[in-house]
Amino acid sequence: MRLARIIAGYAVSVAFFALVLPGAVIRLGTALDLTFALPRWRAQTVSIVLAAVLGAWGLFWMLWSWRFLVTRGRGHPTEAFGIEVSPVTRELVTGGPYARTRNPMVFGYFFVLLAVAAYFGSAGMLVGIAVVAAIGWAQIAYFEEPRLERRFGEAYREYRRRVPRFLPLRRAGR
Repeated sequence: MRLARIIAGYAVSVAFFALVLPGAVIRLGTALDLTFALPRWRAQTVSIVLAAVLGAWGLFWMLWSWRFLVTRGRGHPTEAFGIEVSPVTRELVTGGPYARTRNPMVFGYFFVLLAVAAYFGSAGMLVGIAVVAAIGWAQIAYFEEPRLERRFGEAYREYRRRVPRFLPLRRAGR
């Protein structure tokens, strides 16, 4: 049963984050581009190269953070809005990408979404990404961080003081 739940959790997560969310961003962005006659900057080669670079950077962060959750945290990143889809991490992960940002998977995911916008050359998709960012921020601030604080107590509070929520702009430990 545990393996089936983990597989189901990943299936739901992949479907949502690889299909539903990007599809919504594409549809919203395209609608905004057409409605407001927003400029399209797609220069075939430049858009494809930019999309590839942004996408690769985002996937790097996502896979790096997933590896740390599974190997160091001994769990899976499949929990959202307070609902545990598969076993969550048992250990607080503060190393690797988590030493730079508390949400490296989210950080990477937004680069993937930016890659989609770059590929399509859509200014409207940037609005869609901003909407996704606002929802993601709320989910993390109101569901994930309180849950982590309840589970890991002072260790999480100290980690939160040292490491920025999203953007790894400052060095860890400052």
